[in-house]
Amino acid sequence: MSIYLKLVKALIASVEPTAEEKGRKKIFYGIMAFIAVFFIMIPMAFLIGIIIYVLTAKLLQLGSGQNAAELFLQLTAVFSFVFGLNVIFSVFYFSGDIESLLPLPLRPSKIIASKFTAALISESIMEFIIIIAVFSGYIIASGLPFYTWIIALFGMITLPIVPLAYCAVICIIVMLITGFIKNKDTVNKITGVLTFAVIIGLAVLISKSGGLDTEHLVNALSDRNNSLIGILGVIFPHISFLMNSMTEHTILNLLIYIGINILAVAIFMIIAEAFYLDTVAGVSRSAVSKKKSLSKSISSVKAGRPSISYLKKEFRILFRTPAYFMNCILINLIWPIFLYLIYVLQGKTNFLSSFIDGINSGNEFYVLIFILGISAVSVLVTAANCIASSAFTREGSHLAFIKYIPLSYMAQINIKALVSIIISGAGMLIYVIAASLYLHLGIKLMLFCCIISLLSVAFASYFGIFMDSVNPKLIWDSELNALRGNYNIFFNMAMAIVIEGITCAGAYLAFSFTNIGSLIIMLSLLILLMILTAVSYLLCKFKATANIDKMSV
Repeated sequence: MSIYLKLVKALIASVEPTAEEKGRKKIFYGIMAFIAVFFIMIPMAFLIGIIIYVLTAKLLQLGSGQNAAELFLQLTAVFSFVFGLNVIFSVFYFSGDIESLLPLPLRPSKIIASKFTAALISESIMEFIIIIAVFSGYIIASGLPFYTWIIALFGMITLPIVPLAYCAVICIIVMLITGFIKNKDTVNKITGVLTFAVIIGLAVLISKSGGLDTEHLVNALSDRNNSLIGILGVIFPHISFLMNSMTEHTILNLLIYIGINILAVAIFMIIAEAFYLDTVAGVSRSAVSKKKSLSKSISSVKAGRPSISYLKKEFRILFRTPAYFMNCILINLIWPIFLYLIYVLQGKTNFLSSFIDGINSGNEFYVLIFILGISAVSVLVTAANCIASSAFTREGSHLAFIKYIPLSYMAQINIKALVSIIISGAGMLIYVIAASLYLHLGIKLMLFCCIISLLSVAFASYFGIFMDSVNPKLIWDSELNALRGNYNIFFNMAMAIVIEGITCAGAYLAFSFTNIGSLIIMLSLLILLMILTAVSYLLCKFKATANIDKMSV
């Protein structure tokens, strides 16, 4: 057991910032963690809790009080499974510790158990928050006794076990019976397509059921034979037993829940003990052959202008590395799809329809909200795609490259920012122009919206680069871990939400409670974005360059 715990601790530490990285910027990490907790985690948990509370209160009157919480937990398990596939593949087969662990005198089950536990802890933090928020809304609305909170805390920790156990079993079996998954790039492509398909599939199912407005949700969830809950209940049976243990007050349901978790882990461990070594050995051999093939292509490298070569290098890394393409590029293409799905799923209470009608009628309040929305989405999408906030992290162990090439630090920063602006800005401009034409805003207003969007993207790009320069994660064994273990990405998102929240709230309050016209507010927004972009640029020029110079190679 002591060896198992030590392995878990070491594996968790491998994807976290090192002690040296944390020690360099303790105050920075403390401030950013505070902002992330109070401006992302707590608001998100509060919103989820409120939604579950309202739905549960309505469903209690219809005799189906636990359906809302149960369905939400089932959907959480679905996403845990979908996103967990990529994580489990990466941790089990494509992490840099494989070559160090396999020669040790350890049984495969011990290695795989420690890897599974480390993945569960590292990848389920946000899921834990969502689960406890669901239970909180449900328990408060139902007026359940105090001991149900103990069950809720136990469920928060253990609910993700079954979905991840499914992932583990599927990964080992797939690696055993197929010959084409011998590198992480193939896995990233498959899981990316699967993620997209599941999200679209769920959206289509919900839209067919009548949308997401409260009336349709309550009617659908009040059905004791709800098909979606029934299907997901078969796939994840442990959730219904956990919910029943809180409402029926029987220890039997809780014991069955624990038994399902134990059975899922036991099956996975038996399969791992039997086949893990064989499957991971094949991956190791293919990795070697891949390196050999890459070495043959070095002769094709040609010299060019440093700035152009550096720009090409940044684009190629982002587009040719599946982990970066899925996490950094794809979001710029698919976020309008989610916005459209929100529009479709609203049902009869479609607030976006009234919003569009208000813009078409020339209502200056709705036009102002549209422009503020463009700024907010531009900043948030640029922060979410993490092109800028992982700019130095992506260099990893090759940090010496940026120190000795014939380009100044600021020139490199400008190129990294330009890449982010081109990718994020191009996507935003396409959709901004399309939305402006659809809403008949006119040429002048459309151009103003484009300028607002580009300034927002430029600000977010330079600010993200500065954030990553403060303390980049340079020690990682795979591209996915470079993004997973980089706190700067999460902190940059938190700062983007805070800054945009203050900006939009200030503009809204100024319009609603003063005599300031919308034109003055829009011009003020333009000036504010110019100032923010200039400040971010200066932070990069003076602070980020100094941070790079201090980075150890």
